[in-house]
Amino acid sequence: METKKKSRLIPMCSMFLASSLLMGGMMMGTKRVVIYDEGERHVVYTLSGDPQRAVAAAGIELGADDEITCSGDLSQGFGVVQVERAFPVLITADGRTHMLQTTGGTVQSILADAGITLGEQDLVYPASEEELTQGGDITVRRVEVRNEEVRESIPYTTQTVETDALPYGESRVVQQGQAGEKVTTFRVEYRDGAEYSRTSLGTEIARQPVTEVIETGTGGMVQYNGQNYTYSKVYQMKATAYTTEGKTWKKTASGTIARVGAVAVDKNVIPLGSRLLIRGSDGSWMYGLAVAEDTGGAVKGNKIDLYFNTYRECINFGVRTATVYVLD
Repeated sequence: METKKKSRLIPMCSMFLASSLLMGGMMMGTKRVVIYDEGERHVVYTLSGDPQRAVAAAGIELGADDEITCSGDLSQGFGVVQVERAFPVLITADGRTHMLQTTGGTVQSILADAGITLGEQDLVYPASEEELTQGGDITVRRVEVRNEEVRESIPYTTQTVETDALPYGESRVVQQGQAGEKVTTFRVEYRDGAEYSRTSLGTEIARQPVTEVIETGTGGMVQYNGQNYTYSKVYQMKATAYTTEGKTWKKTASGTIARVGAVAVDKNVIPLGSRLLIRGSDGSWMYGLAVAEDTGGAVKGNKIDLYFNTYRECINFGVRTATVYVLD
């Protein structure tokens, strides 16, 4: 009877031993994985060394753009898995705004993922080396700097030259005026195609203006008291008055007696002895025919001093503008 009991125990022991060995082997192949997802900690045990299977075993669903990173060696039985959740980022560049799903990184890397290349002078906000977190957006400003030339006209001046070769009142252009040109160079910065700043780098004269020269006639004919008088020159002069009333001297610089019709001039302008016809430039008064016989310390340039018999007449005359014809 004992012999039969021993024979039954042997198979049962064999089954228990085999089961124990199998369970021990399974326990020895189990990996402990710690998973962090949005601030929560999960611990799973798995036979697989694949972190994605560990995440699935924890019941964590991954979005299409989510990423996982793993630290530690799962093949050695322990590992830490970090779930990086993707978030939307608005990128404004080249006149449009589009959205990109990203798990983060530097601004430069996110732009690279979006296929956006920065030029050497482009601006980006935030800075390209900054780490972007959820809630942050990116703006790219395209910057172009170039030198531009602005050409401007320089107006010419006009010079008038008197000549007795022309009758009084006539004129002619002897040298045509021509405008010059100046070139100003600007450093112009454009941002997203619009001008942002303009700085002058300097101005150069590309072409000097040419002065226009006009000759005006001082010769011709004038009428007085029904008679025509030819003249060689005509002047616009400042006319004053003087008298010898109450004075001891009565003679002019030419040695003649001071009288009405004997006038004082600058002999460097009108030679002494010249016959003159003098009248108001506005036509309101007429002195008449005269002779340049006298000079005076204050009579210089285009100035003429007219003789009157009395001091009262001089006061009434005052200072006027006269047209003085030098008669032939």
